[in-house]
Amino acid sequence: MVKILSGKKVTNLIPSLLIITLLLIPSLHKHANADNNLILAVHPYLPAEELKKKFTPLANYLSNQTGMKIIVKIGSSYDEHIQYIGQDKVDIAYMGPASYVTMTNQFGSKPLLARLEINSNPWFQGNIITRNDSDINTLEDLKGKHIAFGDPNSTMSYIIPHYMLTKAGVFTDPLTKHQFLYSHNNVALGVLSGDFDAGAVKPEVFRKFEAKGLHTVALTPKISEHLFITRSNLPVKNIEKLRHAMLNIKYSDEGMIALTTIKKSITGLVKTSDNDYENLRKIIIESQQSK
Repeated sequence: MVKILSGKKVTNLIPSLLIITLLLIPSLHKHANADNNLILAVHPYLPAEELKKKFTPLANYLSNQTGMKIIVKIGSSYDEHIQYIGQDKVDIAYMGPASYVTMTNQFGSKPLLARLEINSNPWFQGNIITRNDSDINTLEDLKGKHIAFGDPNSTMSYIIPHYMLTKAGVFTDPLTKHQFLYSHNNVALGVLSGDFDAGAVKPEVFRKFEAKGLHTVALTPKISEHLFITRSNLPVKNIEKLRHAMLNIKYSDEGMIALTTIKKSITGLVKTSDNDYENLRKIIIESQQSK
């Protein structure tokens, strides 16, 4: 049973409540901005819950190795992801190559931690796909067709494929159409369903749906792999801890289990520099100039 206090008693309690509240505010503020509580932000290339399951083991491993608590947050869009790390609103970001280049063009350089190594290679190629029963065999065959892309900021589901199709003259045909589906999975499903004649996806998504009736029309150029970066004002000692833990993760069974939860074909994390993304930067610039 709740006892109703008289006005006099409530008045007498106000100073005490104010003191308690003021004492609590600094600790809450400190906790919210403590360097030992870091956000690892991931762009939404798959459904959010799936990504949380994939990246949480890595966050836990890095937390144990560095002594800094790390939690996973998924961006609502590629653009939000770029803006948040660009404006230093998150501590660590896992970024696709095109998103990284776009971010540096807008906000300048950020401290780099490491990039993925897949099957011992720190680069990857995307797939431009169609159905097995399609008569599409070359990029030129896509003139006048309906093409599915992922997110406008996605390296392998839009930027590089669109560049290739432009070079092949596909968009000179006024009947050629394209649509953004905002997910690699959606692109593969859209092509399989017959809603689209072709689409562009990253390699693991192609392999996931290949047996259901997809084949590759063309592979993209080799592009430097996805990478981890930090906010500009993260303390140097924390950056060094994170970088050391990532670059040495291949020597830890626990670490490799965490990495291969993200993608089975990951064989480690390796050093990276901004120059590793120069060929992609040139493609993006050329694509923008041709519009």
